[in-house]
Formats: sequence, C-alpha cells, structure tokens
Amino acid sequence: MADTGSDAGPRRSEGLIGSLRRVVQTLAEVLDTRLGILSTEIAEERLNLTRLILVALAALFFLQIGVFLAVLFVVLAVSDANRLAAIGVAAAVLLLLAAGGALWLRHWLRTRPPMFATTIAELRKDRDRMKGGHEPGA
Repeated sequence: MADTGSDAGPRRSEGLIGSLRRVVQTLAEVLDTRLGILSTEIAEERLNLTRLILVALAALFFLQIGVFLAVLFVVLAVSDANRLAAIGVAAAVLLLLAAGGALWLRHWLRTRPPMFATTIAELRKDRDRMKGGHEPGA
C-alpha cells in the first residue's frame, strides 16, 4: 500500500509540472500571436502615414503651382488671348487637383479605422475568455 501512495506522488507532480508547462507554452503562443498582430498593424500604420504624407505634399504642390498660375493668369490678362486660355486652364486643373487631394485626405482621415484596432479587439477577447465571458470556439 505504501508503494501505491509513493507512485501517486511522482505521477501527480509530473502532471502538475506538465500542466504548468502547457500553460506557459499556451501563454507564449498567445503572446506570439498578439505581437504578430501588433507588428502587422504597425506596418500598416507606417504605410498609411507614408500615403498621407505623399498625398498631402502632392496637394500642396498642386495648390502652390495653381496659385502661381492663377496670379500669372491675372498678370497676363491683358496679353494674347491664346496664352491666356492655356494658363487659365492649367491653373484651374491644378487647383481642382489640390482641392480633390484635400477632400480625399479629409475623407480618408475620418473613415480609416483607429490604430491597433485588431490588436485591441483580440486582447479584449482574451480578457473576456479569461473571465469566462466567451467560449474559445465562439
């Protein structure tokens, strides 16, 4: 009977150590997944920022050229009619491009998802699962 009790002790501790190892392994896998999501979102935000800067610079460039041509248009208003029409059309096109870029930027900034939305959602799911709020398969 003493052998039965001594055999149960090591088996029990191996089971406990094995369970602890599985918990640590699961936590490491969850952390790895969450860090992967976070790094993907950081890369997306970097691309979004690059796009924002490029479109903003293009809009500002077109605005600057458009204003310059509009002023030149007014200055040359008393000159040859053909040159005047060409400068006027160029100024109008560039000003419309600048306005279109500014409107697109405003729309994009208002409608884009918040930074790290996926990571935050996954962390909330993890928290709810740990509290027993949701089943893992749900």
